[in-house]
Amino acid sequence: MFWEHEAYKIAKKITGGSDLHKDLVGHIYLLLHDRNIPEEDLPRTFARFAFNQWKWPGSDWNKQFNTMAHMVSLDYDIPLQSDDENEEGEYQEYLREYMERESTDDQELFIKEVTRMHLYGMTYRDIRSQTGLSLRVIHSAIKQFKYDLSNNHPDVHWVCQGSPDF
Repeated sequence: MFWEHEAYKIAKKITGGSDLHKDLVGHIYLLLHDRNIPEEDLPRTFARFAFNQWKWPGSDWNKQFNTMAHMVSLDYDIPLQSDDENEEGEYQEYLREYMERESTDDQELFIKEVTRMHLYGMTYRDIRSQTGLSLRVIHSAIKQFKYDLSNNHPDVHWVCQGSPDF
């Protein structure tokens, strides 16, 4: 009975209602099925395993799915509107196109999503509290994004390097 209803309710709460909660239940089931866990301890044990797998960036869950995308809401758009229609608009358009380009690998996707959160107005500490990433990892991801962006557009180099607020 636990695996039919209660596990899904717990997973849904842990994931904040993400559609991935169903997959997380299956993953935790595979981790726990060989263990002799008493029925009364199963909800608590399941919740602990599910929370750890969902939140920890180095967990088997995140390694298996190799993405942090479930930690980031992808439903928002980058607020890159400008009052100026000259150079700043050109760079904003380039940035939007670059962000919308399909990522070549999971690392690029991760870097773009962390940067998207920052561009959306989240501080490094806000990103840390939502994702569980260290401030060093967040800083490195955004720094790598600036580097990648400047290498893909020769005129953007000075904008990325000269903007500490970016």
